[in-house]
Amino acid sequence: MPIKIKSICFVMVFWCLSSWQPLHSAVIEDLYDAKIAVLDQSSKAQSAAFNLAMKQVLVKVRGNKDILTSDQIRKAITKPTGYIRSYSYDSQDSQLFIDVNFEPKRLEALIRNAGFPIWDKRRPDTLVWLVTESDNGTKEIVTAENYPDWFAALHQQGQLRGVTFTEPLWDLDDRQALNVYDVWGGFTLNLNQASERYGVKSVLSARIYQQKSEDEPLQANTTWLADWTMLGDGKLLAGQVSGNDTTIVVERLVDDLADNLALKYAVDLASINPNENKIQLTFNNIKSLKDYASVLDFLEGLSVVSHGMLIKQVGETATFELALLGAEEDLKTVLKLDRHVQSVVDEFGQPVAEWEFFWVK
Repeated sequence: MPIKIKSICFVMVFWCLSSWQPLHSAVIEDLYDAKIAVLDQSSKAQSAAFNLAMKQVLVKVRGNKDILTSDQIRKAITKPTGYIRSYSYDSQDSQLFIDVNFEPKRLEALIRNAGFPIWDKRRPDTLVWLVTESDNGTKEIVTAENYPDWFAALHQQGQLRGVTFTEPLWDLDDRQALNVYDVWGGFTLNLNQASERYGVKSVLSARIYQQKSEDEPLQANTTWLADWTMLGDGKLLAGQVSGNDTTIVVERLVDDLADNLALKYAVDLASINPNENKIQLTFNNIKSLKDYASVLDFLEGLSVVSHGMLIKQVGETATFELALLGAEEDLKTVLKLDRHVQSVVDEFGQPVAEWEFFWVK
């Protein structure tokens, strides 16, 4: 069923901050960090922790575990110290951890040289609707209050995969727009309409239940299943994960989500122009040298950008030229996810120019 997306109307010509509602997205600041539990500070424990930390960070930056199948990547993991910028130990609740921070440029070069896309640190929040079924067949809405362990597993796995979640309020507005059977049945129209108020680009719904046998009663090791539906940008995906307990099922839900988001947002090397695809874009509201530096730092920090430079400034309008490491559509996708970037629009909400933006401080 096609997803209905409401257009946003603006009452002022060009831009109006009071009318602008940014889409929910997150900047994953710890994208190149990993925290690994260790028994002690011995060389053996440290070496094993470095290997595991590098695996985790590579998967986060790539967005998919398939990167670990590369011979080139596996070889690099055996010598992780050349990619580590810093590390330190800390203790939490009597457990010793090693915190490892990797050098972004070196790690990105490794990933690209191995032929894999890179997922920028600006990533869409995902709104998650969950329901479950009890032993007697009763359907129940899953929230952080009644199933805290499920949501703890959701956020913990999300941190490992570099994705963030928005939890529905399930207030009166949500309950009027959506009920437990809408989520259980994966009714996409109702799910999409109920999600609009949250301003997200990604929606995940799932029903989690035990696999039942007509001949045998449920056992402690009964397989759990989750039928999931993912909505985003007018597209619908669906699938199923399973596991022997709910924690594994929730973790695999996050894995499927991350894999599919990475397919959309990671920059594919196949789109790279070997002669460097260059593009010019304009930002308004650049009032000071600090604003200029902030915009240039932002642009050069994007994984799709090789480098950038200011080529013209007239009043509060600055024009930059960027050398891209991917297609123009990749740049558009990343820009849409950042709260500092707003398209300049007319009174009908249509962009005035394809590459003209308003810098929101």
